Amino acid sequence: MIRTAPLEQAELAIIGAGCAGLSLARQLVRTEKTSSIKACLYGPVSPAATNRHSWGFWATQGLKEQTELARQRWHKWQIITAERKVTQTADSHPYCRLDSRDWLTHCLNIIDGNIQQEPDNLPTPGAKPVFDSRPPNVPDGAMLQHFKGVEIKAAQPCFSPDTAILMDFRCDQSRGIHFIYLLPYSSTEALVESTMLSPKPQNDEFYAEAIKTYLETYWATGGWQVNHTEQGCIPMAFVQPANPDYLPIGANGGCVRPSSGYAFAFIQKHTDAIVDRLVLSGPDPLTPATMPRPISRFDLFLDRIFLHVIRHHPEKAAELFAQIAFALNGDEFARFMSGLADFKIYAKLITAMPTGLFLNALWDIHVMDRDNADKT
Repeated sequence: MIRTAPLEQAELAIIGAGCAGLSLARQLVRTEKTSSIKACLYGPVSPAATNRHSWGFWATQGLKEQTELARQRWHKWQIITAERKVTQTADSHPYCRLDSRDWLTHCLNIIDGNIQQEPDNLPTPGAKPVFDSRPPNVPDGAMLQHFKGVEIKAAQPCFSPDTAILMDFRCDQSRGIHFIYLLPYSSTEALVESTMLSPKPQNDEFYAEAIKTYLETYWATGGWQVNHTEQGCIPMAFVQPANPDYLPIGANGGCVRPSSGYAFAFIQKHTDAIVDRLVLSGPDPLTPATMPRPISRFDLFLDRIFLHVIRHHPEKAAELFAQIAFALNGDEFARFMSGLADFKIYAKLITAMPTGLFLNALWDIHVMDRDNADKT
């Protein structure tokens, strides 16, 4: 049973010792002007600290330390549909795979002895400020990104170690938007995930069969051995904080990009912005209304339109994802996916999308917002 505990002399609290909570604690300790703030970390350490999960991100500004800890990097990646294969190459922003254990252990080593930890407690109600990384409230019927993956070793060389496959839509599309994500570690080793975008997760057998069929159809593995499995479910939606009185971080703070499900880089960006704010003003002035935004309003506006389109026209999703990649070079794509697009990138994307489809989606959203406003 989790008990509440007083903050004692702590000046701020962090609920949750997962990626967001530990990243914030790490940055507080590492930053000279916030290292003296007395903080307390509540809740048990995430299982991801001992059970590995793969976190993907592009190596952009502000992620030097995270990039150095990444176990794999790819300067080339592909998005594949039944009709075409789009290959991108990035000079400056490779795609990275970070083992969750490496990052969380790194953070724990930094905060050890510097931040009070209460793994079995929660802060006393009313204590402020409290940064809350517990799961958010997800709207009923929201689009989810759900997946199951395996790390395999093939009996013979078959993979291209220099090329990550971010999306391969040559798989069963009968239950929703479905693609395979393949990260090759070597010519014989890879992470292979069956990923779906739909409101309802599938049973384990569906993902396993999709991976089996894909490998047998497109890769001459000569058979394979499964060395590790991982799975997850990410809301691709506009979520609400678990507790509106606390300061939300992580997925709870809107750090999951709704159109893609990517979160790690946005968590780091949000963490840096929070600590910068604390450096300027201290912890007291921060409120839920004045918290920094991890994702820009314009990106969220575009994401809302894109999600509306693929939800109502799932048969067009594969081609739309491929067209986004086709419209940009690798470094531009990496910046867009990381929330760092400029006007040139936005212009390329907007002109590459089918105008009528997206204008109809924009009108539908306007009507929904108007009707909701009338109800209130």
